[in-house]
Amino acid sequence: MTKLTPKQENIIDSLGYDSPTSFLNHTPYRYDILENKPVEQWQEGDNLVFFGELMSGFQHIRLRGKQVMTHFQVFVEGEVIKVTIFNRPFLKAGNYNNGITVIGTVSKNGSIVAKSVTNTSLEENLGIKPMYPLKAGIKNYEIVRLIKKLLQGLEILNIIPDRFIKDYRLENRRSAMIGVHTPNSMNDVHRALRTLKYEEFLRYHLHVALNSNTHEFGIAKNVSIQMIQNELNNLPYTLTSDQEESLHDILDDIHSQKQMNRLLQGDVGSGKTVVAFLAAVAVIKAGYQVAFLVPTDILLYQHVRSFQKMFPDMECHVLAQSVANREERIAEIKESGPSLIIGTHTLFSEDVVYNKLGLVIIDEQHRFGVKQRQAMIQKGEKTDTLMLSATPIPRTLATSLFFDLDVSTIASYPSHRQKIETHLIPENSIRTILSELTNVVKNKGQIYVVCPAISEGERPNVKYVEGIYDQLSNVFSGYTVEMIHGKINDDQRKDIMNRFVEGKIDILVSTTVIEVGVDVHNANTMIIYNAEQFGLATLHQLRGRVGRGTTKGVCYLLSSSDQEESKQRLESLSTHDDGFELSMIDLRMRGMGDALGTRQSGLPSFIFGDIENDEKILRQAKLDAQTIISDLSNPDYKRIIELTRKQDYIKTI
Repeated sequence: MTKLTPKQENIIDSLGYDSPTSFLNHTPYRYDILENKPVEQWQEGDNLVFFGELMSGFQHIRLRGKQVMTHFQVFVEGEVIKVTIFNRPFLKAGNYNNGITVIGTVSKNGSIVAKSVTNTSLEENLGIKPMYPLKAGIKNYEIVRLIKKLLQGLEILNIIPDRFIKDYRLENRRSAMIGVHTPNSMNDVHRALRTLKYEEFLRYHLHVALNSNTHEFGIAKNVSIQMIQNELNNLPYTLTSDQEESLHDILDDIHSQKQMNRLLQGDVGSGKTVVAFLAAVAVIKAGYQVAFLVPTDILLYQHVRSFQKMFPDMECHVLAQSVANREERIAEIKESGPSLIIGTHTLFSEDVVYNKLGLVIIDEQHRFGVKQRQAMIQKGEKTDTLMLSATPIPRTLATSLFFDLDVSTIASYPSHRQKIETHLIPENSIRTILSELTNVVKNKGQIYVVCPAISEGERPNVKYVEGIYDQLSNVFSGYTVEMIHGKINDDQRKDIMNRFVEGKIDILVSTTVIEVGVDVHNANTMIIYNAEQFGLATLHQLRGRVGRGTTKGVCYLLSSSDQEESKQRLESLSTHDDGFELSMIDLRMRGMGDALGTRQSGLPSFIFGDIENDEKILRQAKLDAQTIISDLSNPDYKRIIELTRKQDYIKTI
């Protein structure tokens, strides 16, 4: 293929793709249909493109913050048209001596609010224009040029087996990619997407099927709700009806002859962990060990504190890379009787041997790859498995998405939880909320502050932990400010979190290392710098760290981004607090996901498919994946099976 420039290679890398071929999956999030009309036919709201002579210079007006409004006039068909465009302070009249092409929308008075201007010809800007998800420093036209080069130079082979292409009258893969990136009509787009959606869903279901274990037969355990009645009575609150129903589902599975493979899903703070703890207690009382796998040390010690506080009489072991006397701990686990073993990735190390492992609980299950989860489950004989996820989906979609996974859902909140106030601040600064923050620490409240980077220069144009820590240490000089991030060693992180839990730290500056599971009831204020840099699911998880006690939580999203997609995402978070609804909004808005990539989310995030609107295609792809599984030696299926087996890309099942 044609050689890529260093800039083009950097675009592919910075947008999260590992090869030119995979970059073809970077699809437009919308298409602008641009037409040229006579001025006399213009109507308010029309999106159009026109060419004319620049009649004035560019008048730049500075607005609040970094916003810039630019006015200019264009002579078109004998009329002078007034045009306004935002955030283009670099425009210079000398670049438009041969005319200017304007792309924009007609306003009430016939003036134009421009989306962009160019000195290229009118013809080059007519038709259907793909608009791609972008990052700072990358322009849409650069992606358009790169995609065209890839379409011309790459060999694009079919992935869907021929029989399904014929049965459903699908496009070949090259035609589908051309249709989605360089369409001549919206019909081209619809035909292409029909093919690419089906391919994506088929690969997803085939991967799940190839990695599924049979869960028909397990070991029935003598568990019941009665054997944990004392523990239920001693809880400081009453379980919600959803929690009770989920607990009954789990115990019924464990008691039955089938091997449990269940997903317990619920929003942030809905009470999944206590349900998992209660199930663990029942299994321990039945004479088995329970392994509780978590992704981070911070979450590990949070769970240990919670479990020991709720169930002080239960034996509990802790195992992680950070613990002292690792060999002694491993020996204790091998020799100990029924107990809970809580740990990180070390739990499925080869040298860890369990003594009658009956239940594996995997928290934040999407953070572990398929093979890691399988390694953990295979530590016992026909071990029951319970996976926890805070990125919920509607129950009706579960059967279409999952092969051999039962789903329990906690949709309601515990009665003591209050809704979290979320405020979108249109600048990347705490300047306007400084008095509110001062009142929080004056009244003995604690504050989380989250940044997208640790050090200066790590990522361009974003706030970083070390810099914000220095600033806040000066602003709040009479209070204790501390920072925590992945480069700090395990002992220091543990010490900092313990001091924060004990109320000895007033303001904690952090990366997303505090995203999951941290439960400090006195910390009820969250500040997130450069909020546009985070996905909706991550922001919702971060927000869920506050408001966990009896005091209402407040979350401030700081962002000076002028990108429309970022604004929509942040506004949706400030107006919605339901995790189920936000999950669906996130799926609709994301351009690139982890179904065929590596992004981590509680859900498969499809690039082309929409699990709400394309459920029929999703269901059919599931049936066809089962057809492939039943005939693995069929040469027509060889390519899709090989491609699917090469990647450990599903983070969900």
